[in-house]
Amino acid sequence: MATAKKEIQKVEEKETALAAMGVDFAADAGQGMEGAGAESYAIPFLNVLQKGSPQVDEASGVAIEGAKSGMLYETVTGRLIDGKTTGALLVPCAYKRVFIHWAGREAAGGFKGEIAADAIAQMRAAGKIVELEGRLYAPNEDGSVNEKKSDRFSDTRNHYCMLVDETTGAYTPVLLSLTSTQVKKSKMLMSLLAGVKLKGAQGFYTPPTFANLVRVTTVPESNDKGTWHGVRFELAGQVGTKDLYEAAKAFHASVVKGAVTVGSYDDAAGAEPPAAAGF
Repeated sequence: MATAKKEIQKVEEKETALAAMGVDFAADAGQGMEGAGAESYAIPFLNVLQKGSPQVDEASGVAIEGAKSGMLYETVTGRLIDGKTTGALLVPCAYKRVFIHWAGREAAGGFKGEIAADAIAQMRAAGKIVELEGRLYAPNEDGSVNEKKSDRFSDTRNHYCMLVDETTGAYTPVLLSLTSTQVKKSKMLMSLLAGVKLKGAQGFYTPPTFANLVRVTTVPESNDKGTWHGVRFELAGQVGTKDLYEAAKAFHASVVKGAVTVGSYDDAAGAEPPAAAGF
């Protein structure tokens, strides 16, 4: 927090010095991005770092100083957030259930695409996907499945949010992608949001999800497959500024229209809990 305040002070001092020379950043706001559409930007993932995440593993070659299991990690800027105590403040803007197509764990390829839930249902009906021990795979020609090499399809709940910097008030769009053991956390969040009621002229109503602030923290979890850090959601009130509300509303509209593109889910793969290894 102290580091962030120092950086803000440096920026303010620089802007003051430039203003004295007649330079006005605000007058030229947004210039240089005229040709950029939604496809020109990478929506960052907001990940929960695990023991096996490359950002934590010093032998990975991409480890980040100070990164620890249980921290929240924003993939574009590399920002680390203490998930265990303060957590992160989010505005939930839109929700999508998708299935992520992965190459087999021992096969090359990694992330192979995002598939809509209705398309998965059609593929299952056509025999192009089979279920084995609660997990979905692409079968071989003879109908068999190799759990280590066959392509797999992961039921994934995507929460498109605004990540709010509580020091500066700035905000940025992020994608919190929940799968495996965290699907039930996604359901809990949706139930929390559906339970919010405000009183208007016509009685009580459910406000849009992007009217709410939600705090996400991380908690240790375990089962017979291992230990990991999962997420916990708590309502934190309503959005307090018009700028944030309008930005969240616009982000919602972009997601609904399909104008928001997501990069490779390989960026989020290191954040999967160990229990998801064979999902």
